[in-house]
Amino acid sequence: MSERSLKAILVPYDVERQNTPSARAPRELLARRFLDRLEEAGWEADPVEIQVDGTGKAETVVAVGRAVARAVAHARLEGRFPLVLSGSCLASVGVLTGLQEEPGSDPAVIWIDAHGDFNTPESSPSGYWDGMSLATVCGSGLPEVAREIGLRPVPVSHVVHLAGRDFDLLEEENIGLFGLAAVPPDEIGAGAALERLRRDAGGRALYLHVDLDGLDPGDAPAVSFPVPGGPDLEELLSALRAFPPPAAMTLSALSFEKASGAEAVRTIETCVRLVDAFAARLS
Repeated sequence: MSERSLKAILVPYDVERQNTPSARAPRELLARRFLDRLEEAGWEADPVEIQVDGTGKAETVVAVGRAVARAVAHARLEGRFPLVLSGSCLASVGVLTGLQEEPGSDPAVIWIDAHGDFNTPESSPSGYWDGMSLATVCGSGLPEVAREIGLRPVPVSHVVHLAGRDFDLLEEENIGLFGLAAVPPDEIGAGAALERLRRDAGGRALYLHVDLDGLDPGDAPAVSFPVPGGPDLEELLSALRAFPPPAAMTLSALSFEKASGAEAVRTIETCVRLVDAFAARLS
């Protein structure tokens, strides 16, 4: 097996729904030759798709999370890098659960997203579970869902949120209350919070979560909720260069529904460069 071998884990769900632009995006990535582009860059890419039967929202989310956890743990055992292509940021709960299955694993998290994903059911204006994903990872969003999937909450001291610029008012209060380090786009190059995470998380498996709308729309226009003012790809690559390669990586919240052909190609090229930069070695 090649040292540059990955398992592409497709999660075609937007929370529990399968027929939304975000949910369809993982399959569309493959249809638009994303894995071919990775293979051209020197990767051996093996895809697997998560499919579960769920009769309700919570049941489906838990079943998907457990299936993602198994797929991530299995990829690691095979010596393949787990690359999760998801329509929903909630897949992160399963990814981290899978990493925690390794003896002594206590992962750290870099979360790249234009949005905070740090709402709770009480603070969320919409009630959309995807906007509670990072809070769930940290134990405060949907604790019953995390518990059923098997996640041990990740301490906020082991987490840095990057490139956020579209937070809900009560969500910002949650971020301050729990002490989450949130680095806005214009401070990514300064590196203080990233340096603290790099220092404090030494020896821990690193999970890199990339919601593509965290980047500037010029580099990733084919996303569900584009937000101007994000860092460009080169800024992000430079800011994270000092970190060890992650143990797993997620690319989420893509949408090709309104993207032109050129915008789709540009977004996929950004995805290829992210994978090639940060998953270059198995950790």
